[in-house]
Amino acid sequence: MNRYEKWRLRATVVWAIVGAIALFLLAVRGLAVVGQAVELLLIGIITGFICSPITNWLEDRHVPRGIAALLALLIVVSCIVALVALFVGPFARELMALLRSVPSYFSQVEDALGTFWDTFGSNSSTNVQSTVNALVQVLTEAGSGIASDLARNLSTGLVANLTDLAGHFVTFFLGLILAYWFALDYPKIMRELATIAGPEYDEEMVLTFAVLSRSMGGYMRGTLITSLANGLMVAAGLALLGHPYAGLLGIATFVLHFVPVIGPFLSSISAVLLGLFVSPLCAFWTLVITVVAQNVTDNVLSPLVMQSSIKIHPALSLLGIIIGGALGGAVGMLLAVPLTAAIKGFFVYYFESHTGRQLVSKEGAIFGSTPFNYADGRPQPTFDALDDDTFIARSRLLDGLTRLHEQKGAAPATPPAGEKDA
Repeated sequence: MNRYEKWRLRATVVWAIVGAIALFLLAVRGLAVVGQAVELLLIGIITGFICSPITNWLEDRHVPRGIAALLALLIVVSCIVALVALFVGPFARELMALLRSVPSYFSQVEDALGTFWDTFGSNSSTNVQSTVNALVQVLTEAGSGIASDLARNLSTGLVANLTDLAGHFVTFFLGLILAYWFALDYPKIMRELATIAGPEYDEEMVLTFAVLSRSMGGYMRGTLITSLANGLMVAAGLALLGHPYAGLLGIATFVLHFVPVIGPFLSSISAVLLGLFVSPLCAFWTLVITVVAQNVTDNVLSPLVMQSSIKIHPALSLLGIIIGGALGGAVGMLLAVPLTAAIKGFFVYYFESHTGRQLVSKEGAIFGSTPFNYADGRPQPTFDALDDDTFIARSRLLDGLTRLHEQKGAAPATPPAGEKDA
């Protein structure tokens, strides 16, 4: 290889590195742009899902759909504003008080640990005592430092973050506009998509949107209502108890309730631990209040409001949360359960369609639900997948489409896709 070829090779390598750096920077920039777009879509779609049943209910009462969608959006926004006005002030005050009290709480832990060693310690446990004390000391220093930094950032960082806050407000406002148009026009959009899909695939497309709407929309609406109720009950109960962080723990309960199974447990443990720093009696009644509120939410309220979502076994919920957290972090955990429910619905539909065997049964575990059958006893995969025989028509997804409009207990004139060859 002569000198010219060597320099040419070096130049190629250099430009390749420069190009890789440029592509990396473009990718980072693109992700930043996409991240804002994802935030906009999430706000619009989730708010639209919440507004849609209100819009349909108003339209059923002869309110023009455009006005119904606007009224639904105003109702949802009013509820959001009321909740923010009600909880943001107490949340900020109690959070600041908690962060300032963290060093004293750690001191109480160290004093309690010293008393414990004085009472139960022995010469043979000296090494264990030293190790535990050193670990507690490290955690105390780290926790106190983090709490001090957070308190300082909360008290001085508002003005510095006004630009970011303004950007989020703009995104939120645009998301509300998107939600309005989604709630208003999604039946028309469905007809257009069915035309694009063609007569061979429109049934599958309607089913796909129905499963996604029922699992994600129903789950989000139901979880929002149950989380709000659980948070309000905890906040009210702890306020009557005199817990110094009643509002903060009510908001924490509301947020953590969106994480199934483990979220309520974490919120209850956090409330009890903070109650211990007040008094053992406060911790005991805090445990009683959080457990009662959670049981009322799960056993009384949840069965009523979750009728519009696909049932999902707790084992599948945990599996979905683990996978969602590994793939998408906090957002993945939030979306894991409704997506798992959607996947379960698709599996039920395609299994029953292609095998003719009914997977759903009232005695089932993972696939426990109400089975739906035709007059001749064959399973109805569409209704089994949705766990409902009225959802498609009731949700307006059937407007302009009649081939999936089946009457319960009557064999359809045209079997759904997948059953034509069964």
